[in-house]
Amino acid sequence: MTINNDGELLALDCDSLTFSWKEGDDPVLKDVNLSLGKGDRCLLLGANGAGKSTLLRILAGKRLTKTRSCKILGQDVFMNPPGGVVYLGTEWSTNPVVRSDIVVSHFLDSVGGYRHKDRRDKLLRILDVDLDWHMHQISDGERRRVQLCMGLMAEWDVLLLDEVTVDLDVLVRADLIDFLISESENRGATIVYATHIFDGLKKFPTQICHMQLGSTPRGMVTWPPADVPESEQDLFQLALGWLRDDRELRRAVEKQKGRVRGPKTDTRDRVTFYEKYDYSH
Repeated sequence: MTINNDGELLALDCDSLTFSWKEGDDPVLKDVNLSLGKGDRCLLLGANGAGKSTLLRILAGKRLTKTRSCKILGQDVFMNPPGGVVYLGTEWSTNPVVRSDIVVSHFLDSVGGYRHKDRRDKLLRILDVDLDWHMHQISDGERRRVQLCMGLMAEWDVLLLDEVTVDLDVLVRADLIDFLISESENRGATIVYATHIFDGLKKFPTQICHMQLGSTPRGMVTWPPADVPESEQDLFQLALGWLRDDRELRRAVEKQKGRVRGPKTDTRDRVTFYEKYDYSH
């Protein structure tokens, strides 16, 4: 059981997690460390392919790991998953069920919305959801709002968000962020939020975790930084600098392996390619 410096049980404790898709493959996560107390709000930053989604799915108990490296509220996330953990990812919107001809009110009731009427109605207002919408007729952004209402209407202890606000308009996203902040401050709920959109997030995180090529080289970074004047605190520029460093490191690593992204100068196979795929004759 992992305890923080105040003698309290950590809400989330990921200790030196290493994970590979198959045994013998290079790890996609290497010695990842992530520790959060109750009420912490962690912004998970990193380039595409850095391992953010893989980490969140492991924390949600959706990926089997052989190590007992990840615990939520003191319980192993896969062997003994705790209650009160909500994971919301982008893959939800591709499920054929949520694109079928079902009315939103019936859809929410089918997952227990009637048991959480007060929170459900609050989220319906925040997310600007119409209960008479038909799921197959609405936009991706509106469908995302329904997903968030469905996932957040029961009280949760730990929330794992993976790029689920990318479809939301600015106003709805801002209201949702305010709701999440209030949940952490008033109920002590813990949030890990992976996103590439930093507008309006300056007041959201209490911690930042930077993922770089599957690892967490900086550990947990407190936000806002105590040694930087408020007028100079720029979350976007901080992330941009880290991502530029990540790209240079990634290019160096790939170069050592003989891999280079972008256009190739070797076009020896161009004639063979066109002869193979030229259907004009």
